Amino acid sequence: MAMTVMAIGAASVISMQKASMQGNLDARKTDVANSIARLWIERIQRDAMMWTTPGPTNPTAVPPGNIANGKVLNAAAGSAGNWILPNQYLTPTTNYPALSPGFDILGRDLVNADLSSALYCVNVKLTWLTTNQLARVDVRVLWPRRISNAPPAGGFCDTTTAAVVAPNPLTYHSVYLTTAVRGNPQ
Repeated sequence: MAMTVMAIGAASVISMQKASMQGNLDARKTDVANSIARLWIERIQRDAMMWTTPGPTNPTAVPPGNIANGKVLNAAAGSAGNWILPNQYLTPTTNYPALSPGFDILGRDLVNADLSSALYCVNVKLTWLTTNQLARVDVRVLWPRRISNAPPAGGFCDTTTAAVVAPNPLTYHSVYLTTAVRGNPQ
């Protein structure tokens, strides 16, 4: 009888251990995803510094001004209201370091790498609040819902997944952050 009680207790401890490990893994992945989302919010805000609108020093500029100088904002403005994959910076230039929408398990950019190996993927959506002057920018970080740290076969960090309005919650975890940006009036 004592062996039966011990076996039942051991089975429950083992199942609690599995649940605890899964909870810890989910918490770590969510923390990494939050860090990636905050990083992309900062990148969007830096990108917005390149965007100028008509102002006292440049009264002849035509709205939306120099939004093309902000590569991510320009791409998002071109498909306003839709989710995009911000892949404008995959190779470094003289003005910008290489940035990527794909990240590895530690939250590092997968620069100049195949995005099919990404474990986290960033999508961006721009919605005009005041036409060509003030925009809401949403950043979404997706990662597959599973225990493995291996990327899904064929990858998921692509324009097809980015275009989905609401990814399947049984397939992906997600984190959303929002900011507002405006053109520099000077």
